[in-house]
Amino acid sequence: MQNIQLEHPFLVAQDLSAIGSLSLSVANPILAAFGSPLAVLPTSLLSTQTEGFDTPAKLPADGWLESTFKHWQQQNIQLSGALIGYLGTGELVTQLSNYLAGQHLPLVVVDPVMADQSELYPGLPKRYSVSMKTLLQYADVIVPNTTEAQLLSGITIGDNPTENEQTILLKSLEQLMPKDSHAIITDVRVGAQTGCVWLEDGKIIYYSCPIINGHFFGSGDVFAALLAGFLLHEESLGDAIRMATDGTYETLKHTAAAETELRFGLNISTLLGKISNYAQTGEF
Repeated sequence: MQNIQLEHPFLVAQDLSAIGSLSLSVANPILAAFGSPLAVLPTSLLSTQTEGFDTPAKLPADGWLESTFKHWQQQNIQLSGALIGYLGTGELVTQLSNYLAGQHLPLVVVDPVMADQSELYPGLPKRYSVSMKTLLQYADVIVPNTTEAQLLSGITIGDNPTENEQTILLKSLEQLMPKDSHAIITDVRVGAQTGCVWLEDGKIIYYSCPIINGHFFGSGDVFAALLAGFLLHEESLGDAIRMATDGTYETLKHTAAAETELRFGLNISTLLGKISNYAQTGEF
């Protein structure tokens, strides 16, 4: 990664749900708590999140994005980096790819939100994973789950992959990215633990936390935003992954203890306090 200018806005491009604490609704306050000014780019507007509320009303942002990029360029807006999350259409992927191609940002984190449990998300075109590959050539870090990693790489692994299979999968993903970039697979389960695998000096590293029962909407969004924030503060990749994993785990525990309906997303109030303390003291 290049030197990061923290005084410049950090781009966050994800969908925004009017109801549901996930995607932009969690990424924005998390990154703001790190002390970073933001360039907020809603890729679509939804009346609710897409699970648990039937079919939401949706307003695509394709045309607005193109006009926004032109305005930023006219105003010579300089960015410190970018976090790219759910886009949803090949057109949006192309627009973001074209914009990033002209920016040469020092840090680009891509969460290729598109699939889980061996299937693409409903409503995505069959060739969406092919479109997403074009975005990876501008990414310093990607955080796919296992299904997304397989779709992007074209490699299929079993339900209980060996370290060698995981290493091959990670190396294949990193071949789609610039030199010295990193792929992190985010949903690897071992026994009663779940966590991330990545490569350091060609060797696979695993870091995990206990599994908390329940389906927590937005957990990947929290992890990606935390990871981007720690990397912005120039933590090493391994330290950033470990702190992001721990922060996500604590958020899930706090949400579960609150006993609210999980379809409304995550309670990040305690997490924001920890991030603010980190931004001031360096301790998380």
